Amino acid sequence: MISPELPDHPIFICGHPKAGTSLLRAVFDSHPQLIAYPEESMFFRRFLPRAQGLDLDGQLELADQLLIHIFTWNRQNPPASQAGFPDRDYSAISYQAVRQAMRDWLATRLTADPGVLNAGDILCAAVLAYGQVSSQITDQTRYWIEKSPYNEYYAGQIFAWWPEARCIHIVRDPRDNYVSYRRKHSSWGAEFFAANWQRSTQAGMRNQENFGAWRYLLLRYEDLAQAPEKTLHQMVEFLQIEWSPSLADPTRAGEQWQGNSMFANQFQSISAAPVGRWKESLSPQEAAVIEIKNRFLMEAWQYPTQASQQFIPALAARLRLLAWPLRRKFIPRQPAAE
Repeated sequence: MISPELPDHPIFICGHPKAGTSLLRAVFDSHPQLIAYPEESMFFRRFLPRAQGLDLDGQLELADQLLIHIFTWNRQNPPASQAGFPDRDYSAISYQAVRQAMRDWLATRLTADPGVLNAGDILCAAVLAYGQVSSQITDQTRYWIEKSPYNEYYAGQIFAWWPEARCIHIVRDPRDNYVSYRRKHSSWGAEFFAANWQRSTQAGMRNQENFGAWRYLLLRYEDLAQAPEKTLHQMVEFLQIEWSPSLADPTRAGEQWQGNSMFANQFQSISAAPVGRWKESLSPQEAAVIEIKNRFLMEAWQYPTQASQQFIPALAARLRLLAWPLRRKFIPRQPAAE
């Protein structure tokens, strides 16, 4: 049974790709008061632009393709993008049942108040339908959770549709973040990444200032990894939910989380092992590019700069940053970040 208050209480996980957003979702997945959608919906960046001008039936058909399609995934026939992740198997969850539950919930919502529906209700319906069909929604459930990178750019729309929403934005040392993410997009140079990380982080900081720290929480990946209990208690207090030992046991769709590392080693629990990996993986020049571009932000987030203090790497990095606007005109457009 879905409580009348649940649809109006989402949590959106925000942050740059490979900053720890998947870990956050996995941490929350097993909490008895939360229902977390098991995959990124890309709702604001992918679904919403294509839904413009469509009637409800058209939006539902689009949702079948872009939101609930994940329930057709299984280990025997995984999509190419998920082939390396063994826990992307939703064969135990009926796609047809989720599809029908999504429509049933929206029909009930329309009957109760014909003028209340907006595009955000499609996302809500998808998450709640998943929760119903998987039997993860109970009388205790207080929040539903969606995680997609760059949700921070849509905070204004989030709080307009859901005034009681909460956002949790995780920030990671940009040098470690780059080491992890360039394995997915090898064409991203340090210059492009540094600018992208800067935009994402600044957006989160503006959101907290504009919407209040009681609605928009900023936290560091390193604090979650190195002091998990303290950071988990901080998030519990922010959400005003009960403490649960399950928070230290990340899951996906109720099953043990297999990690989301772009490296061969997978982490199935909160681990500090990825912290500082950049020291062995980045050249001094690459590290200096990121540090110089984001010097003030890194200082604000207490990330000590090292490579930019070395004369030769710093000089080379400054020349790269100076040349970047010109070079960028003559290279293929960078892929959209995901």
